[in-house]
Amino acid sequence: MAVVVTTAIAQNFGIVLFIVAIIVAAAKLRRARLDRRVTSWAYVFWGEILFYGVGLAMLYAGIFHAFFQSMTAKGIGWTPSPFEWELAWAEFGVAIVAVVALWRGYEMRLAATIVFVTFSIGAAIQHVNQIRCCHNYAPGNAGPILWFGDIALPLIVVILTVLSREAYERKAPW
Repeated sequence: MAVVVTTAIAQNFGIVLFIVAIIVAAAKLRRARLDRRVTSWAYVFWGEILFYGVGLAMLYAGIFHAFFQSMTAKGIGWTPSPFEWELAWAEFGVAIVAVVALWRGYEMRLAATIVFVTFSIGAAIQHVNQIRCCHNYAPGNAGPILWFGDIALPLIVVILTVLSREAYERKAPW
């Protein structure tokens, strides 16, 4: 039973980190309310989701693509190739930008969002192409990585970006 639970968590670690982001954001918002600080809920959630759901999740994915290529490729329904190493470094780049964005303000978060959403759109297109052409229904191709990581999460991040814009404009010095 423990092996099944551990495997499920490892295979869906991005979703676990997304849940952590929600919990941390809710705690930060509660603390801000108790301290009587005015803050934008969307901006707080956006930062935490970028940090945990994008940054740490992409770091995790990058480690697996770089150092556990055989296992990762098999889970996606591919054969190992040098592409895994290249993909890992792209994931590391997205991860670094998303993690740093938590402390760097609206513009950095916007940059992290643009990079992540662009990456995710490309990944989603590739996963769908693999389903269509090759009937690749491997969990790492047609499972939560496609529906959550490449479609739902980028959509959530874009919505939070738009909702955070108003709070940013209210604070802008111009």
